[in-house]
Amino acid sequence: MRDKKGVAGVILTIIMIVLVLAAVVIIWGIINNFLQTQSGEIDVGTRCLEVDLESTKLVCSGALNDVCDVTVSRNARGESIAGIKLVFTNASGETNYVHDVGGNIAPLETTTISSISTGIANANNVEVVAYFTDASGNEQLC
Repeated sequence: MRDKKGVAGVILTIIMIVLVLAAVVIIWGIINNFLQTQSGEIDVGTRCLEVDLESTKLVCSGALNDVCDVTVSRNARGESIAGIKLVFTNASGETNYVHDVGGNIAPLETTTISSISTGIANANNVEVVAYFTDASGNEQLC
């Protein structure tokens, strides 16, 4: 009888080891997936910190003051960007219009985007938001 109890103990130990290893593999798969997802977001966040764009001039005209020219300047740091979004608002801030400008603005470059029809009467404010594209081609806004 002692031999059967000894074999049962060994089998129980092997089953416990297999269960622990299976749990470790499952947990590692979940953690690894999470880390890969978060590292992509951290990468975009780091790239965004280095890019500084600002609107240096906003001139709106037209019957409703809704056709605008925007001058955008970039600082000396950061990687190439995929483009910028210009977000227009008026004094009330109730509505906005987003204009997409694809392509890179090189470091220390100043560019003017002309004749943007915003559809917002008396547009007087514009925010500049840079974006990158990820490996899937999706825009990652800064």
